[in-house]
Amino acid sequence: MILILNFLKEHDSNLDKISEIFVNQGPGKISSIRNSIAIAKGIAFAKNIDLYGFLSEHLTEKGIDQLVKIDKKNFTNINLIKPLYSS
Repeated sequence: MILILNFLKEHDSNLDKISEIFVNQGPGKISSIRNSIAIAKGIAFAKNIDLYGFLSEHLTEKGIDQLVKIDKKNFTNINLIKPLYSS
């Protein structure tokens, strides 16, 4: 979490200025992806902001403009991890 806060500080921002979060869903190591999604979901839940997932294969270039493009093409997923409840 300290890395995220340092990143925001370096870019003259904070969690209150964020209105949505995009998180990469893969491909990659499952433990890294799980951790990233868990952190993103925690921040999104705590701040009541939108959380979107995307796949690396949908990115042709880096940057926020590319994320906006894939969101408009409906390549993003709002249901990243669904909880399982046992009875």
